Amino acid sequence: MRIIDRYIERNFLSGVVVVLAILVPLFGFLMLSEELELAGKGAFTTFDAVTVVAYSLPRLMLDLLPVTALLGVLIGLGAMANHRELIIINAFGYSAWRTAWPLVKVTAGIILLILLLQFLVTPKLELNAGLLRSKATSQSTMVGDDNEFWTRSGDQFIRIGELTEHGSGMSDVEIFELDRNGALLELVQASAADVLSDGQWLLEDVNTTDFSTSNVQEVHVQRMLWQSFLSAQQTSALVVPVEAMAPTDLYRHIRTLQKNNLDTHRLRIIFWQSLSLPVGLLAMALLGLPFLIGSVRSVSAGQRAAIGGGIGILFYLSEQMMGHLATLYHLPPAPAALAPDVLLLLLAIVIIHKLD
Repeated sequence: MRIIDRYIERNFLSGVVVVLAILVPLFGFLMLSEELELAGKGAFTTFDAVTVVAYSLPRLMLDLLPVTALLGVLIGLGAMANHRELIIINAFGYSAWRTAWPLVKVTAGIILLILLLQFLVTPKLELNAGLLRSKATSQSTMVGDDNEFWTRSGDQFIRIGELTEHGSGMSDVEIFELDRNGALLELVQASAADVLSDGQWLLEDVNTTDFSTSNVQEVHVQRMLWQSFLSAQQTSALVVPVEAMAPTDLYRHIRTLQKNNLDTHRLRIIFWQSLSLPVGLLAMALLGLPFLIGSVRSVSAGQRAAIGGGIGILFYLSEQMMGHLATLYHLPPAPAALAPDVLLLLLAIVIIHKLD
């Protein structure tokens, strides 16, 4: 039995590797074509564009894993079906669920890889990619050590001491406002800042010093909203996109916004979508099995790839549609985000149960 399990696992993994080897370079090339549009702007070079794509590949792989699992089953185990090996295995007493068990074990290992990437790898790499993209902003420069960042617009300057990989946060932030003669009018110092929507920043532990009068006035507040002069694209280059944040960091970011009575509905949808990825991965892996068990007709790898690709596209569109509908109609985030994955998993379970 263990030999058969290992044989199924090996074929599944080989199918997953083949699919990733095709899809990742393909989508990576499309991503590179978008990044190359920034080449020549500011200090952003072609080499920077290639490096940004390299940093973004782990996140791309995460996005592709559900459809990769389905295609991995259809291609890897499809060869076994064409050689009647699945029929022989069934004759030896392997039911549909017993055949699915090796797929579940391999999928569990892939889920561990997903958690590793989500919590430890992609936030750091996305931060590095954002720092490189910021070079395309002609008014922005990076100076000093590590992640220190300076930018200006007119008579306003921003200094960011550190950009954190744990979400949309910045620390040691200073905002300078000068008059036409270059004299300092106001200095805003914050120990931390979070980027909100519509170009707003939430500053924490804020000291505001007013130099516009002869008597210098200093005011301290715990939190303050500040309208940044940076565009949404420029701001997004400074921080980790919420879609790439570790779930724990995204949860803490949501709690911070809720404490300040700010809208977090969209962020909660993204949070639950990130948690739904393992469910979708397992559902897609199991869904491929009913296409193969009991099959006595030889089907080419291209035909199976077309079937898997069509299902993967429908699955992706359903997730995106539910996300947009939940945002538009303010639906409960958890049910809306989990619905496509859970329904697909239930469908796979019901079909495999009928095959037993």
